[in-house]
Amino acid sequence: MTSILFKGGTVYDGLGNIGERLDLLIVDGYIHEIAPDITFDASRVIDIDGLALSPGFIDVHTHSDLTLLSNPLAESKVRQGVTTEVIGNCGLGPAPIPPQADALAF
Repeated sequence: MTSILFKGGTVYDGLGNIGERLDLLIVDGYIHEIAPDITFDASRVIDIDGLALSPGFIDVHTHSDLTLLSNPLAESKVRQGVTTEVIGNCGLGPAPIPPQADALAF
């Protein structure tokens, strides 16, 4: 069992409510508990006092279609907390990719 306990941060629920000072426990990749002062013998404890913890952000209008081909890890988005991107909503995009595109270096 893998577990991570985030202690003492301001937790925002993503619903527009005011942030609360809470702990957040993740067990085997899933949120197990959100409460004040969780006591659990976690594999890893991370002190987030003075920091915020929130759900991932959804970028509903992005032009990352080509960027994701050249950098599939999308580090710049992940570091901003973006976990979901909606692409192609302007009618532009790299698809369909012709067979000769395999020779292009992205």
